Amino acid sequence: MSLTDKSRGSLVSVEKLGSHSALKLRIAQRAARIPKKFPVRHGIVLYRVTYWTELTGQPQLATGLLGIPKNYRARTSVMWLNGTNPTRSEAPSSGGLIGLLVGAVFAGSGHLLLAPDYIGLGTSDTYHPYMHTTSTVDAASDFICAVATHCEREGIEWCPQLMLAGHSQGAHAVAVLQRELEASPIQEAEILAVASIATPLDLANVTLPWALEGGAVTHSTYLAYIAHSYSRAYNQPLESLFTDDAATLVKELFDGLHAGDDIMRQLPPTPLPMFRESWVQSYRAGASSWFLDALEENEAFSWAPRAPLRLYYGEADVDVPPNDALLGAQKMREHGGNVEVVPVGDFDHATVVYHAVSLVQEWFGRVGKP
Repeated sequence: MSLTDKSRGSLVSVEKLGSHSALKLRIAQRAARIPKKFPVRHGIVLYRVTYWTELTGQPQLATGLLGIPKNYRARTSVMWLNGTNPTRSEAPSSGGLIGLLVGAVFAGSGHLLLAPDYIGLGTSDTYHPYMHTTSTVDAASDFICAVATHCEREGIEWCPQLMLAGHSQGAHAVAVLQRELEASPIQEAEILAVASIATPLDLANVTLPWALEGGAVTHSTYLAYIAHSYSRAYNQPLESLFTDDAATLVKELFDGLHAGDDIMRQLPPTPLPMFRESWVQSYRAGASSWFLDALEENEAFSWAPRAPLRLYYGEADVDVPPNDALLGAQKMREHGGNVEVVPVGDFDHATVVYHAVSLVQEWFGRVGKP
């Protein structure tokens, strides 16, 4: 293991984070007061994996969480892609509650668990390219290769039959990752099933107008985050989209150190005041812009899934509208895609994940049986 080989998917280091009994994981669920509990059958061992990927063509270190069930031979792997998080220290491999719960859900039910932190989160020190398809797919697929290398070196049986699950940002991520791995397969992975929870698919035509004109307090955070990301990824001035004051504030807030609640408090309660009036008028008049072009480029619906893709949504979700899943599924079916829409119930964006993940856990258990 070395920093000298910077090729994509190259393994750098593996650090043990902890070993947890099934009882401890059940207690952690109760202590976290999550609204929907899930069964845990196995204890787990968690590791932080550091590996090389790339960002805009340059080598980039990244990290992710690996979970292995204790005293059980896993036959399938699950990759979890996390929801929106601007804080490096709250990524899955950071040793906190998120990684523990994700490990409990999937490694605790008998799968190898892979949860990449994304570029710019975990121990990565660059910006996070939020909702940027290419860097997301690269970081996730390179993580698969790095973990497979680790398993081979340590005599752990690698399980190439892979299921994907994710929430919010991660819901978009699993869709574009499935699309890429089905179009350009890698020998380390065969996609069996994909679960996408609260899914933003059509960023330009559904997600943006909903958030820009919407009243949810989270909309300012989402649009600021994605604008900051695309400004960096596409080398465009943020000041062409936001007012000077808003651009300055956004650059300060999305440094990987500020917590989501802190960011939300400092941004305006609705998104429109962040934007230049000239841009808003042009957008409403139907004019194109670099930002709209970037949103179009990062869509996640214009393809035909081969492995079954389930789009789970909460009927009370005001962050990602249910219509995004419904319209996205319709477009995928028009391409001949294998997609199903699953309404979970009258849950909002923050709580739907807990109710959906128990359904996903049960589905993956059936799909992954030999």
